[in-house]
Amino acid sequence: MNPSPSAKIVSFVAASPSGWIRKTAATRGHSRLPVILSALLCAIFTNPSFAAAPAMAPVTPALAAKEALPPGAKILSLEIAPAAVKLHGCFDAVQLLVTAKLANGDTVDVTRLATYAVAAPSAAVTAAGQVAPLANGKTSVTATLAGKSAQAALEVVGYDPHAKVDFIRDVNPVLAQLGCSAGACHGAKDGKAGFKLSLRGYDPIFDVRSLVDDHAGRRMNFASPDDSLMLLKATGAVPHEGGQRTKFDDKYYRIMRAWIADGAKLDLSVPRVVRIEVTPLNPVLQVIGSKQQMRIIATYADGRQRDVTAEGFIESGNQDVALTERGGLVTTLRRGEAPVLARYEGAYAATTITVMGDRSGFAWSEPEKWNKVDDFTAAKWQRMKILPSGLCSDDEFLRRVTLDLTGLPPTVTEVREFLADTRPTRTKRDAVTERLIGSPDYVDHWSNKWADLLQVNRKFLGEEGAKGFRDWIRQEIDTNTPYDQFAKKILTATGSNRENPAASYYKVLRTPTDTMENTTHLFLATRFNCNKCHDHPFERWTQDQYYQMSAFFARVDLKKDPAAGNKTIAGTAVEGAKPLYEIAYDKDEGEVTHDRTGQVTPPDFPYAAKVVAASLRSVPSPSSPPAIEDPKSKTENAPAAAPTRREALADWMTSPDNRYFALSYVNRMWGYLLGVGLIDPLDDIRAGNPPSNPELLAWLTQEFVQSGFNVRHLQRTIVQSRTYQLSLATHKWNADDRTNYSHAIARRLPAEVLFDAVLRVTGSVPNFPGVKAGTRAAQLPDSAIDVPSGFLASLGRPVRESACECERSGDLGLGSIMALLAGPAVSSAINDPKNELARLTTTATDDRTLVDEIFLRTLNRHATPKETDSTLASWKTIRSQDTQLAATLAEREAWWAPLSAQKQKEREQAIAAATAAVAARTVEIAPQAAAAAQKRDEIIAAETAALAAYESALAAQLPAWETALDAARLGTAWVPLEVTKATANNLNKLTKLPDGSYLASGPAANFVSYDVAAESELIGITGILLEVLPHESLPAFGPGRAAGNFVLTEFSLKWSEKAGKRNGVEATFNDARADFSQAKFDVKTAIDGKADGARDGWGISKKYGEPHYARFSLGEPIGSADGATLNFQFQQQFREGFSIGRFRLWATTSTAPLELGLPADVIAALKVPANERTAAHTATLIAYHRSTDAGLLRHQQALYTAQLPVPEDPKLRDLKAALATAEQPVAIDPKLAQLRADAALSTTQLANQRLTGAQDLAWAIINNPSFLFNR
Repeated sequence: MNPSPSAKIVSFVAASPSGWIRKTAATRGHSRLPVILSALLCAIFTNPSFAAAPAMAPVTPALAAKEALPPGAKILSLEIAPAAVKLHGCFDAVQLLVTAKLANGDTVDVTRLATYAVAAPSAAVTAAGQVAPLANGKTSVTATLAGKSAQAALEVVGYDPHAKVDFIRDVNPVLAQLGCSAGACHGAKDGKAGFKLSLRGYDPIFDVRSLVDDHAGRRMNFASPDDSLMLLKATGAVPHEGGQRTKFDDKYYRIMRAWIADGAKLDLSVPRVVRIEVTPLNPVLQVIGSKQQMRIIATYADGRQRDVTAEGFIESGNQDVALTERGGLVTTLRRGEAPVLARYEGAYAATTITVMGDRSGFAWSEPEKWNKVDDFTAAKWQRMKILPSGLCSDDEFLRRVTLDLTGLPPTVTEVREFLADTRPTRTKRDAVTERLIGSPDYVDHWSNKWADLLQVNRKFLGEEGAKGFRDWIRQEIDTNTPYDQFAKKILTATGSNRENPAASYYKVLRTPTDTMENTTHLFLATRFNCNKCHDHPFERWTQDQYYQMSAFFARVDLKKDPAAGNKTIAGTAVEGAKPLYEIAYDKDEGEVTHDRTGQVTPPDFPYAAKVVAASLRSVPSPSSPPAIEDPKSKTENAPAAAPTRREALADWMTSPDNRYFALSYVNRMWGYLLGVGLIDPLDDIRAGNPPSNPELLAWLTQEFVQSGFNVRHLQRTIVQSRTYQLSLATHKWNADDRTNYSHAIARRLPAEVLFDAVLRVTGSVPNFPGVKAGTRAAQLPDSAIDVPSGFLASLGRPVRESACECERSGDLGLGSIMALLAGPAVSSAINDPKNELARLTTTATDDRTLVDEIFLRTLNRHATPKETDSTLASWKTIRSQDTQLAATLAEREAWWAPLSAQKQKEREQAIAAATAAVAARTVEIAPQAAAAAQKRDEIIAAETAALAAYESALAAQLPAWETALDAARLGTAWVPLEVTKATANNLNKLTKLPDGSYLASGPAANFVSYDVAAESELIGITGILLEVLPHESLPAFGPGRAAGNFVLTEFSLKWSEKAGKRNGVEATFNDARADFSQAKFDVKTAIDGKADGARDGWGISKKYGEPHYARFSLGEPIGSADGATLNFQFQQQFREGFSIGRFRLWATTSTAPLELGLPADVIAALKVPANERTAAHTATLIAYHRSTDAGLLRHQQALYTAQLPVPEDPKLRDLKAALATAEQPVAIDPKLAQLRADAALSTTQLANQRLTGAQDLAWAIINNPSFLFNR
């Protein structure tokens, strides 16, 4: 029996005798770990209790092999389907299916082996069994093979080569089959090569317009249909990126040509496909490599049926087992089951193909059954010719069920008591289940699972909000709230999330579409996000249903809870800060607009479900929208109000009749407890992903509903089944089974469970930062809390930003392995001097007892004699290994001593030589240095005098400056924005200066962007002023960082109301103006929506070292009486380094936002008559006049330049660098440094050999698959 692939990875790393393990596990002692691990871990790992299915060998499919009957097969009879073939028109086709019944009782598809004969020439049959019409008439078709035959009646009606074709019924399926409307071609979101079709033809109106009207109708030539671009491209007559899709006069060519010749019309009244069937249903193929022909039958709205196998699609959901070909042919590759999805014109049907393979010698033996679950699994085993493994041992069961139900391993006392219990196996195991379900540890474990699914995350809720939501979840789990009521409380939650934490759901999910996508994924396990832009490509869900379901949440709104005070949750670059607590409520109005039609979409359900609610509400079928409460129609004495939209949705969703609600949770729970869902992935229910045991899933769902949605009853039913309690060990008849639960499947412990298990088995106390000591990982209120080493994140704990099960990782990647092998979390737990390991070393009577106690704590079983002997043998080597290490260290020290002395001597000589060279060069250049310093002082004096003179004259110019201001300057008042957060990417940094501007620093990089959040109390903001300023730290004084220049590729703004009514609303700039724009880099291109950076954006080439001003006017005013958060993004994608060096942001409410204007405080001061101005008014005007005077700025820059240090002599600089290098201390030999550290650790551990041995043993076991996996 072989270990699982995951286990192999762990054991290889843990047992590696290389030096690498010594470095990664230095805390466990360098000298002896390889010996311990190679002996001990091998002993544990090869224990048959941890056996699993072997990895499957690679398969090379022999698709080209000639098809033949199974060896020795004898045909008793043939059967042909359909028994009567009726073809309508000249383009119809029917796929025959010929099945042979063999002497051994098996059946086999012989469609491609049979020969066909048609009694009259009204139809033809291909070698693959497809019947095509030739002329009207009645006849028959006969299939013959090995002397046996079968006959079907055949009739052709309405045959007319010139008959009209319909776009929806005939052309659309052709475009899909040729791949034209596929997602990789013209059905892509943006189409292909300037031509777009709806994905798989879900929107025929759009498609006909694209074909007939786009590009002035050049795709159609009604006068000469063969010259239509649509046909020329498809046949390759003109260049076509997709290549030749059909040939001239092929059936598909003739269909498209006939449609064009008839005027390319669209008839929306034509009956559509309402459903399809795929046959044969659930076929069983006995021989690997055999083929099976499938048929697809479509039923139309008028009741007519039609064989659409040729134009339909069949896809395998397990391509390791079976592959599909065009025309509905399936080829088998290996034993197993493959779900097969058939689709045609938006309709879907599924079946499962079973490949039996060689089961010679198999004999069914009825297994013991403990409850109804076992009836269904046994029936599947018998069908698949599988024999289950035996029961797991008592110690395996206790560990498995305790970890599954509580997230903790059993205690030593629990293990001893259970193993000593002499009651019948089933009786005592059921008693354990009853004890665990509902226990405090159980409640913590399942509360953590729901905290994941409900995204309990301080990022959305704040610390207090996250704790409150987590506490609410725990209370619901503790009281065993029925699942339907639990879901309904969340979906209909109103009020403040402080008082009703369930309302936190709407703080996390703030838009109707986000809420709908999350809700359907979480509670129905369906992926509605796939049908937002088009009908779902692999399911029944339509784009219309996406917006109909979203409409149920369109009237949910949030407002600030006054109890939040000034406490907020930090915002993002897109959304502003949110109040800590918010009130969720249903407002009077609010709708969802359909993305494709642009129309308001009323709420409606995607399928019918009978509702039995406390209010006895009756929710209608999807054909009629639910009666929704209109708050405006309420009167004081009115009868009971109709449900709100959310209430109606909750009633429908949690209905016992809802086909997905209960079923999806049953499937999740089965997957949580068995390791693989009956539908897997657990949260992906769709036609192409059918359950592996549909009868079992249906029964469990019914049992769950009939129990009143009692989650504990469901869990009890599953874990008390014999199926759940099967052994991990496999045998010949189930070694390849991974989906039928004939043996247990090893599952890596989740991050929190693994952490808690390590702390429990070592007896160490968990100590997470920010929470009370002793809080276990499963009790943490927030996904942001972790130990400093990030253990939980490294082991795959979800970040809680979606409800997807995929957020949690169970892999063992390098990060996970390092967190276990060398991580401080495990090391500190094991080395804790107050833990249970330390206590055991003082209380255990002898070493054999100590080893057994450690095994009981860690693996929850007794140690085998072999394991004990291996451990004790390794402990005896501790002192000898320490002696050997000391000798190795002494040898290395002796080797290093003379070499170190020589290196030190060489260092001193190098320092002396470098010092002398620096001194000599300093003397040599002293005259030149003195002259340069004197010249610098003279320039500084001259510039200082010039600046003083200019400043003296500048003060007198203030009245003239004031007089020159025109009405335009005085009419636009700018208010500085209060920036609360400014960040840059690519290691750049934005630093706030005293004047409120921001200075950029960091490495030059391509694609630099700034995200700036600012607060404003202004109402009706009409424009934004971006002021770019010079600074002495910038090249050429800036304001750009590329020799003074920059290119602002795109400048954008989103804004949010502080009250939470609007979040992340895109603000549209409709015009821009600047005091200066570089040629071909006009400021207007910074708001044109293009961010390629090549020739786009605002630049200021040659106008460096001075301020510039860009004004952007808004299409619609923004702002709120409650205050607003403005989130700006500066995209700078021109070239490396072309980013803004210093900037400041302003806003105005003026009607002329493109004018340069003046700061609001300056305008206010100017409006005061000169003889009435205060000292503050005058100071404001003087400061602004000075800050904008170009002459003053030039004098200040000249003085700054003069004050720069005299450049250092290049040769002297190099000599100083050489001296610094020589002064570096001699580096110690790396191997010697490691040996010294190992020797010090070994000496410490030698003082208590027993404790060291116990810690090494615990560390080795914790890093072994037997501990890391639930088995």
